[in-house]
Amino acid sequence: SQSPIRRTLLFIAKVAAVITIPLLIGIQIHLYITNDELNKFIGQQLAIQVESGEKASITLPDGTKVYLNAATSLSYPSDFGLNQRDIYLTGEAYLEVAKDAEKPFHVHTDEVEIEVLGTKFNVSSYPDQSEVETTLIEGSVKLTTKNNSQHSVIMKPNQKVIYSKKNHQLSTLQTTGHFETAWTRGELVFRSAKFSDIIEKLKKRYGIDIQISGDKLIDIVFNPYVENDSFKEEYIHGVLRLLQMHYQFTYTERNGKILIKMK
Repeated sequence: SQSPIRRTLLFIAKVAAVITIPLLIGIQIHLYITNDELNKFIGQQLAIQVESGEKASITLPDGTKVYLNAATSLSYPSDFGLNQRDIYLTGEAYLEVAKDAEKPFHVHTDEVEIEVLGTKFNVSSYPDQSEVETTLIEGSVKLTTKNNSQHSVIMKPNQKVIYSKKNHQLSTLQTTGHFETAWTRGELVFRSAKFSDIIEKLKKRYGIDIQISGDKLIDIVFNPYVENDSFKEEYIHGVLRLLQMHYQFTYTERNGKILIKMK
């Protein structure tokens, strides 16, 4: 029979043989790990950075599928799946976690930790947002805050848990998940959102600098819904024209920047 060390090396060689990151533009990156490189590979932290204006997906060694939104980073140890399944997330991701009752899956953000055995859920944890949102689509997860009180909640499907960074409180809402996962389908959905929040979302989505001038800001916009377009430039202008139906502003584009002037 094989020794434990040999079984471990074979396991790592198998699960870490290929890491694939299919970007929206169709590029696939393959990282091949040979037996000679295993000693250097073990103990390292693998990281994926998705820039503004891009999205990506990755299949982890255990079969878990992770879809990464714009301006998102994900990292995990090179021996992921051997004894534990831990990933570290900044930004937004939708996960379809492979079931493994013996090795719970943990998602770590700066504010909360999510433990799961096998499920589908969305996590939004951007540093510039005042809240961390977790939406459960299927299965069950345990969410625990990382502040001193360490509040925990067991989530059920079609629930969204919002963690406030300001008051360190958790709130639970019912949802279909359609709004929260719209980005995975290439859709933009704004629901009673502040204009400044919409602009920040557009910056991440399109990777373009947008500046606002003028003091007249209207806070609420009522559910504009935009389908994805295959042309980035036409799409951003289409979104702005739609927003002009709810806000009074003009805009121009100069040197790759969009300048918005409130009326």
